[in-house]
Amino acid sequence: MKKSVMLKKTTYFTLTITLFLCSASTMAQSIPLNKLTGQFDEKQDNSFIALDSTLLPVNKKGMYLQKEPTQQLIKAYQDFKKIHPDIPFTIVSAMRNYNYQNGIWQRKWNSLTNQFSQPQQIAEEILKFSSMPGTSRHHWGTDVDITSVSSDYFKQDPKGKILNAWLQQNMANYGFCQPFNEGRKGGYLPEEWHWSYRPIASQYIAQYKAQLDSDPTKITYALNFAGHDKIQLEALVKEYVLQVNKNCY
Repeated sequence: MKKSVMLKKTTYFTLTITLFLCSASTMAQSIPLNKLTGQFDEKQDNSFIALDSTLLPVNKKGMYLQKEPTQQLIKAYQDFKKIHPDIPFTIVSAMRNYNYQNGIWQRKWNSLTNQFSQPQQIAEEILKFSSMPGTSRHHWGTDVDITSVSSDYFKQDPKGKILNAWLQQNMANYGFCQPFNEGRKGGYLPEEWHWSYRPIASQYIAQYKAQLDSDPTKITYALNFAGHDKIQLEALVKEYVLQVNKNCY
């Protein structure tokens, strides 16, 4: 009897250690630099899924997200609709790779060159509303924008206020955090619409931070968007990538 108990304990101990080591090994796996900076094609990545192939309402076709956050987002959507069937819960932005973000940046850079004489001023003006290519959380396939990208909608529209209150109270139950909340000391303006799947996104930002701390040039050398060599690139990257809600770390 004692021998049997000892055998069970030994087996349990071995299994526990094995699971711990497997978990530690998984967490220790590095995320490639091109995945951190969005320099890949999400349509060719089997860890991503097209949102228009799911039951999630989308405002345009061709948006992708990693599979795990998509599953949790579907649960959030279904639970919201049970209570508020007539209020929109629509995905208006998801994964945006480097090339897509670069297109946004280039258009805004071109339109602002006649208004500002200094490249740093142009960059700071763009950063009020858009990310530098290679620095957006949308590169990770973990983040979505929901229904509207206007703060007025969430603060003044009756339906937007209901949606905002529900998101604030419930999204954490599905693993999501709001990266650009009130009260931060820098970075982007508050975005009520932007939600991030923390279990995966926290790993991305941790590795992004580790790279910035150890050798930021590996990241800055990978960025070649308009004006990258005329602005305080490293300082801006650190501010706009790292200045997020602490609940998202």
